[in-house]
Amino acid sequence: MPQNADKHLSTSFMNEAFYVPHFQPIVNVITRNVSGYEVLGRQYSPQEDRYHSLGPFFHSNQDDILAVYNVDRIIREKAIRYLKESYSKTKLFFNIMPHYLSRVHKSDLKADRFHIIQLIEKYQIDKSDVILEITEDEFEGSIENLIQMVSVFRDYGLKIAIDDLGVGFSNLERIGYLHPDIIKIDIKIMRESLNMNSFKQVLSAVSEMSQKLGSHLLFEGIETEDELNLALSMGANLLQGYYFAKPHQDFLNKNFFAKDLKAILEKFAGLRFIELLQEFEKENSIVQHLEEIFHDFDNKDKQYMIKKLSASQESFPQFISKVFLCDIHGYQITATYIRNEYGNLEERLSGIGNNYAWKPYFIKHKALSIHEKKRWHITEPLFDIKKQKEYVVFTYWLTDEIILVSQVDWKS
Repeated sequence: MPQNADKHLSTSFMNEAFYVPHFQPIVNVITRNVSGYEVLGRQYSPQEDRYHSLGPFFHSNQDDILAVYNVDRIIREKAIRYLKESYSKTKLFFNIMPHYLSRVHKSDLKADRFHIIQLIEKYQIDKSDVILEITEDEFEGSIENLIQMVSVFRDYGLKIAIDDLGVGFSNLERIGYLHPDIIKIDIKIMRESLNMNSFKQVLSAVSEMSQKLGSHLLFEGIETEDELNLALSMGANLLQGYYFAKPHQDFLNKNFFAKDLKAILEKFAGLRFIELLQEFEKENSIVQHLEEIFHDFDNKDKQYMIKKLSASQESFPQFISKVFLCDIHGYQITATYIRNEYGNLEERLSGIGNNYAWKPYFIKHKALSIHEKKRWHITEPLFDIKKQKEYVVFTYWLTDEIILVSQVDWKS
């Protein structure tokens, strides 16, 4: 945007023709079609013969609320009108800044007072084609007021998205209160840290949260195939970013990306399939090693098992970094054997009597062993923050009453 251009904006002499909505496509992974567009504001500069983003104007004019609100109304109506005149069956995603809405609608929260609803009625647009993105990194109004506004939109029939997840921790609070239909993750916010395990685990947690909430997961800001694969691995079913297209004044053919995305999805699925087979082979390798050590455990008493574990330290493969025995109630009945810096398992007596029955993996594995009659189970990869390593917890039912619990370095 030209320097200081936002300073010259005022409601008294705005040229509406210079404010033009641009549309960035949102691709549905399942259908591989363009299923919607985010509406973005652009200002045309006659001197440069180009468009500039209105983002800086919307986010820097905190005091000139009337100018911001009017420009937003212009962009919004032009987008709705274009949708109507194009006869397209697609969805439009509109950014809604509750900070401004709460200042305009302090108490009057009737549906017909909101501009977006007025436009839907005016142009007779299908309500299901409009998604409101609750966005901004700061919100000074009360959460109760935000909840009331969102309830008005939702009761009217509009879908709600939480935008810019990752900008501020307050977004987690909003997710809990608003239970959005769509959760948007801007991969640009995390791009510099995507090689860090901690950020990938955060994304995994958000992915799992979206599934449990029943919310669609939309990754935006995708620019490379690696970022696209990351989004797919996290279960994103909606995709957006320059990798597909920059914002444009017109809608695209809904099948525009279908062919290329088909090839990418098949490649991703093939590689992921191979990775899973390799993980299953790793699990089988662990089982084989343990069965070689404990093949004679059936019908042996507890004291024999305790002595056997102590005597078998050198038999454990290097990828097992910790091991001990528990009883069926989760109480540790042996010392803990932890691999030290020299690669040897070192005996620690302090763990005897500890209880692990409350651990989610222990409860789940115990139930599975009874339900599936299976002797061994393994957790999803976990992370040891001290050693900066991924590991899994492997449980092996030596008898109906004695369980071997081991920590396995998963990347070994």
